[in-house]
Amino acid sequence: EELLRLMRDSGCAQVLIGLESPSSSGLNGLELKQNWKATRFPLYQKAIDTIQSHGISVNGCFILGLDGHGPEVFDEVYEFVEASDLHEVQITLQTPFPGTPLYARLERDNRILQKGAWEKCTLFDINFVPAQMSVDELARGFRDLGVRLYSDACTQRRQKKFKAKLREVIQAGRGKRREVEGVSV
Repeated sequence: EELLRLMRDSGCAQVLIGLESPSSSGLNGLELKQNWKATRFPLYQKAIDTIQSHGISVNGCFILGLDGHGPEVFDEVYEFVEASDLHEVQITLQTPFPGTPLYARLERDNRILQKGAWEKCTLFDINFVPAQMSVDELARGFRDLGVRLYSDACTQRRQKKFKAKLREVIQAGRGKRREVEGVSV
C-alpha cells in the first residue's frame, strides 16, 4: 500500500504486468526451474484491484500460444479482461527467440517452423507449432481476440470503468486532505 501511494504521488500513471495467461493451467511450464507465476495466479484479481484503487492503471499483458493453451484461451482472455476491470490490455504471441531455452525446447520437439528466422521474432508472427491447436487456429484466434479487445466499444467500456475508479480515488484523497488539513475542498 505504501509503495502504491508513493508511486501515485510521484506521478506513476500505469504499470505493465505480464499476467501471461488467464488461467493457472496456461502458466504451467512457462518457467524452467519453478512455476513462480503459476503460484501467483490466485492473487491476480486482488493485485489489479489494489493497484487501480490507487489511481494507477494496470496494463495486463497476455502471451497466446503457450503449451497450456487450447482454442478456448481466446474467450478466457476476453472474459478475464472484462471480469478484472483491467484498464489496458496487451496481447502477444509466444515467440521462440533463437538462442533461448524456449527455442531449444521447441526445436528439439520439431515445433519450429523456420529455423533461425529472426524476422519472425516480432511477438505478432507465429514461428512454432502450438501444442494444443493448429497454427491457423492460433493466428485466427489471435486476430479475432484483438478485434474484440481493441474495438471502440470494449476500449471505451474499460476506460469508463477506470475513470470511475479514478474519480473515487480523487474524492477519497480530497476527503483525507480535508480531515488532515481542516480545509474544505
